[in-house]
Amino acid sequence: MPETPLVSIILPTFNRAHLLPRAVNSVLHQSYANWELLIWNDGSTDNTEAVLNSYTDIRIHYFADINKGYAHSLNQLILQTRGKYLAFLDDDDEWMPSKLEKQISILHRHPDVDLSFADYRNIDFSKKIENLGFLQNAAGLKKLKCEKSEDVHIIKEGILEGIGTDNFIATDSMIFHRRILDKLSGFNTHLVNAQDFEFWWRAGLAGYRFAYTDEILLIRNKYPGGLSTSSVRTLTGTLHTLDACAEASRLADREETIQFLRPTYRNLWQNLITAYGLKGDLPLAFKAFTKANHYGLQLGSFSTLLGAFYATVKRKEK
Repeated sequence: MPETPLVSIILPTFNRAHLLPRAVNSVLHQSYANWELLIWNDGSTDNTEAVLNSYTDIRIHYFADINKGYAHSLNQLILQTRGKYLAFLDDDDEWMPSKLEKQISILHRHPDVDLSFADYRNIDFSKKIENLGFLQNAAGLKKLKCEKSEDVHIIKEGILEGIGTDNFIATDSMIFHRRILDKLSGFNTHLVNAQDFEFWWRAGLAGYRFAYTDEILLIRNKYPGGLSTSSVRTLTGTLHTLDACAEASRLADREETIQFLRPTYRNLWQNLITAYGLKGDLPLAFKAFTKANHYGLQLGSFSTLLGAFYATVKRKEK
């Protein structure tokens, strides 16, 4: 009988057959071998099933259903897991070979740590730029108060203020202890995106201990048309996620933490100024401008509004 895996890897996929092998192969090439990979095919209409059937490693298991969304896929896979630890991987990302080995070592050396994440290479193909995740989100990391232990930063204070300022947690770099599911009820299926952010927010509210390493353990790829693009739908969906975080703070009797979401609210409304401008909707662009200033007047909001006005004019000239 196969040994019980220490780590359960959760990988939801939808119509990414051309990218999926890279993600799966990055798991197969891990230096740590005691894992199970659970893949949820969320109603794909391409040749995802054929790709999955090509893998014969007994540690890989896959499930399929009609399309019900990312959060539903995550929750269904969590129900199937057997590992002491849970890790995540998107179908378009890839792990560095030592990812699991490094993070399991951290959790074993620091048994009081519940969740551990790492730095990552962030490759944005739509903007043709590449950067390090922690460098891009340095403002959030500066809010943390940590205790350094060898290669690990154990976060003592500031996790909610940190991710509310600039979210530095890449979900695919995360590994967490199953025990946190005792208080958290999985991912919020009512949200259309940024469900992971809301999950980390609830984990922070519940007092779970986070830690991180500066080592790059993930390559995170962003493609045009993905969930990370700044479309109106994505941005308004993320606003709903922030509202859910605020409601979680109220339910936890931690209303003082809602203020930590203000920078992200402001940034989202600023991005919506541009997004509505590109659609030629100046009234909604101006509404977004007003909302952004509600969270703190920024000179950038004015230039963004002018940019939206210019984009609208050029759109009408075509």
